[in-house]
Amino acid sequence: MWTHDALLARRETGGRTGVGRVAPDLSLEPAPPSGAGRQRPLAYPHRLVDRRRGVARLLGGYHRHRPAVRPVPRPAERNLVSGEGVRMSGYAELHCHSCFSLLDGASTPEALVDRAVELGLPALALTDHDGLYGAVRFYVAARERGLHPVIGAEVTLEGDSHLVLLAENRAGYANLCALITRAQLDRSKGQARLKVSHLRGRTDGLIALTGCRKGRVPSLLLAGERDKALTALRTLKSLFGPRNLYVELQHHLHREDAALMADLAELAQALRLPVVATHNVHYATRQGHRLHDVLTAIRHNVPLQDAQKHLRANSEYFLPSPNEMAHRFAAYPEAVENTLDIAGRCKVDLDFRCDALPPLPGDADPDARLADLCRAAVPARYPRNPDRALQQLEHELRIIRQTRLAGYFLLVWDIVRFARDRGILVRGRGSAANSIVAYLLGITNVDPLEHDLLFERFLSAEARVMPDIDLDFCARRREEVIQYIYERYGESHVGMVCNYVTYQERSAARDVGKALG
Repeated sequence: MWTHDALLARRETGGRTGVGRVAPDLSLEPAPPSGAGRQRPLAYPHRLVDRRRGVARLLGGYHRHRPAVRPVPRPAERNLVSGEGVRMSGYAELHCHSCFSLLDGASTPEALVDRAVELGLPALALTDHDGLYGAVRFYVAARERGLHPVIGAEVTLEGDSHLVLLAENRAGYANLCALITRAQLDRSKGQARLKVSHLRGRTDGLIALTGCRKGRVPSLLLAGERDKALTALRTLKSLFGPRNLYVELQHHLHREDAALMADLAELAQALRLPVVATHNVHYATRQGHRLHDVLTAIRHNVPLQDAQKHLRANSEYFLPSPNEMAHRFAAYPEAVENTLDIAGRCKVDLDFRCDALPPLPGDADPDARLADLCRAAVPARYPRNPDRALQQLEHELRIIRQTRLAGYFLLVWDIVRFARDRGILVRGRGSAANSIVAYLLGITNVDPLEHDLLFERFLSAEARVMPDIDLDFCARRREEVIQYIYERYGESHVGMVCNYVTYQERSAARDVGKALG
């Protein structure tokens, strides 16, 4: 990293110190004089001239008279090996919002993946606000397109400051889920908040980035509170450690971006922390900013013409190419390279197979226990024709054994038994009614033999889809069942699952029309 004195020496010698060199298409020129024959002191003394376009673009300077951009060869073509068996080059975006950042992200996870592949990015992170709602769709789409997926979230801390968390492994993913759950507790809808104290003991397997302008450290620097920013950064370092905390740099062509990056880089150097470049993506392509403006107006419930104070200053929050990032972060090439190191470390594998059932109480073998329960119920369910029932039972038990689902049937049976013992109305429905095992366990009350129902419609050895048994409970007493499940199997083995509601055409047209006036 360049020191203050080295940068000043470079400026005084016209940009030639022998340490770096100007990229072939770019050059540094002094800004033209201001006023009639008189040059006043400038806060942004250097301009980066793009010879290919024939225009001079001011990328921002620094109030301490440091060059805005360090002229070095672009790192985009370097081949970097990051992580075990993961070969990447160029740039990986690690701060990206989809439409699952509700009314903030303007692109679907699939659209972001497609654009990343088109740009040649080797990896992409999804970091929606305070949730993992889009993680599965993103993960599946990325895998299908050959893109390395990084799963994360941008969590909100008390004081409305942001912090990006990336899951490095399964432990990190579990901790991220736990933190998001904690942030939602005792909070109104859309007001998830974490205390810094909640992070303690939940940072294993997580990589933290200090966030955008709403991050605690950048926001304090923008407010001129350097000492407080340094203290906040020390706190994060104590929580995550020096290897898992990165100071996040962003450049969206705002006047103060270069100065803010320089301040952040100074703090990082003072605490011996690495820096990383991100782009805080909110839409796949530049054209998406118009939709993002409309979504912002809807989110704040104001017409678009009155939403100026809520809108982003420009249309720069798109998914950038590696070359674009190399240009913007020419002064900090290590920040671009570190994106690949982080992406290579993040290897969360979302395994959708049924391998994570909670352990059953006791030491009984699940297959043997299931077979005993079902065989014992045959005389009561089939007093007239037990032989046919036993034949079908053995067929189903064989398939259940092959698919390792005995524990699943026992779990559902246990829940149904609890409800009936407490007098709570319960009913199993759906394709589970095709199973004689479900019938013998009392999960369903439809005789599959009497109605000639096909078990393979519910479960077959060839199917790769996890079967599900739908249970309906009395709405007034369902909470009793939920609490029993938590107590019986433990909080670490139980999770609440929800559906999400999407805009329908009529409501979308109504809200967009309202925003557009």
